[in-house]
Amino acid sequence: MKPGLLGNRPPERTPGLPSVHKARLDRNRGKFSRATSGFWLSAAGGLAAVLIAYRFVSGRQLEGAKSELLAKQRAVESAVGSEWFPLRDRIESYVLGAAEGAGGEVVDKDIAGWSFRTMPGLYLRLRQTDVKDIESMRRAASSSQKDGFVGCLLREPNAPAARGDADAGAFAEQPWNWQRAYAATRILSEGWVSEVKAAPDPLRLKVFQEQYDRAVATEIPLAIDVVRQAQFFLLVVDEDSDELKAQAEGGAVSEAVLQRTPHFARVRLYNLRSGKEMLSLRRSAEASFVFAGERDATDPETLDAMKRQVNNCAFAKEVERAISSATGSPRAPGLR
Repeated sequence: MKPGLLGNRPPERTPGLPSVHKARLDRNRGKFSRATSGFWLSAAGGLAAVLIAYRFVSGRQLEGAKSELLAKQRAVESAVGSEWFPLRDRIESYVLGAAEGAGGEVVDKDIAGWSFRTMPGLYLRLRQTDVKDIESMRRAASSSQKDGFVGCLLREPNAPAARGDADAGAFAEQPWNWQRAYAATRILSEGWVSEVKAAPDPLRLKVFQEQYDRAVATEIPLAIDVVRQAQFFLLVVDEDSDELKAQAEGGAVSEAVLQRTPHFARVRLYNLRSGKEMLSLRRSAEASFVFAGERDATDPETLDAMKRQVNNCAFAKEVERAISSATGSPRAPGLR
């Protein structure tokens, strides 16, 4: 080899693309290549496309599930609506009429031979000021409870009501609390259908599916069974009074405060088989109590409950007295 030829050799070529080789050298030297703005735009676009596709697919699945649930709801409505809706509409017309004070006092002569006290029936009690239209009436009915009035007036076995327990109609004993009919048939309401349509995600829709399953399995069959057996509808519409508002001490006037305070109430009784109004009265009653034991009760809640109970039983006696006077029939046992 001739001297000087080595120094004139061309540089050794590195295999591969120059850009790849440069990037490798930069990494070895602690340098990192930066992604271009085009790269980030492409990545963002890809992510957006994935999200849009996901929302489209999940949205279609959600709408499909809603349609399936509402189709089942319509089938139930078709099956039981012919029995439920006519009775609901009729009873709601009774309640609105009573709240407006429509009609005078009525004691039908046929009530003397009508053993409604031992028949299965429906009961509702609410405040007049809570009933302005159908929607307000339904809201008020949702919190209605049975009380000592039905326990003292009726004869169908209902020991809890006779004791004045709150909502003694929570069990199978008569009369059935009408607010339970609304709760049992909620999936048949327009409000429930609207809520299903507006469900924002599968988790919320699952709640409505569970409500539907529970209603179909237990609630609606019970409601329809009661509706078929009910012979009467007993309604009490309570009127507010100045004394009632004073005892509420500026707070909300509750049914509990109302029942322990002297006030007028309207009582309506309807024969659901004939559609006839058997009784329409407006009465006020108050009673007091004394302790027979060695110790007097001092707990405020106990005293309030006892006051509600004696007032409600006195109210039942007033109703029975009006029936007896109009028909000439003896009073029911226990109401003398």
